[in-house]
Amino acid sequence: MDVAGWKDVWRRVSGRGAYPHQLAALLLLPLRRVVLSPRTLIAHLDLRRTSRVLEIGPGPGFFSIEVAKAVPEGRLELVDLQREMLEKARRRVQRAGVPNVGYTQATAAALPFRSHSFDVVFLVAVLGEVPDPAACLRAIAGVLRADGQLIVAELPGDPDVLSVDQLRRLSAGTGLACLGSARAARSVITRFRRSASTAG
Repeated sequence: MDVAGWKDVWRRVSGRGAYPHQLAALLLLPLRRVVLSPRTLIAHLDLRRTSRVLEIGPGPGFFSIEVAKAVPEGRLELVDLQREMLEKARRRVQRAGVPNVGYTQATAAALPFRSHSFDVVFLVAVLGEVPDPAACLRAIAGVLRADGQLIVAELPGDPDVLSVDQLRRLSAGTGLACLGSARAARSVITRFRRSASTAG
């Protein structure tokens, strides 16, 4: 990559927008476990062995392997805007020998799945990167089953971080009811439930 290309990568990693796939290795550093480990995240996902789970913006799959292992009779679907990120995640997951994972390239505001396809959807430091986060939340509500849950984890130092108040405002009118927020390691996790009355 030439100098101009690396300048663009740095602009993206230090500003708002999708994290560049060229720096995906940084998302796998062990230090991330101090901020939010896969085990800590899973404790907040309310998973069952048969759960169908959607992870939006998995990057190179830092959380994906452990989440997929937690639903051995279910399925984890990874959705990312960047094909390169999906390929990096696919290689890690396949090396780990985890078979119950799917890979879909799509935008977060136009999820190509049937209604009521998922029991749980989660995003870690992703929603603020999406150009239209409210549209993303509406799309998520559309693919969650009635009473399904959305987990949004926000990490300290992320230039795209959203506050709990912002999340509450963005979710208004989407059919997602905010159940509250909690600290998890050094992160903040906000939980939403898909209202059964609006699941059409």
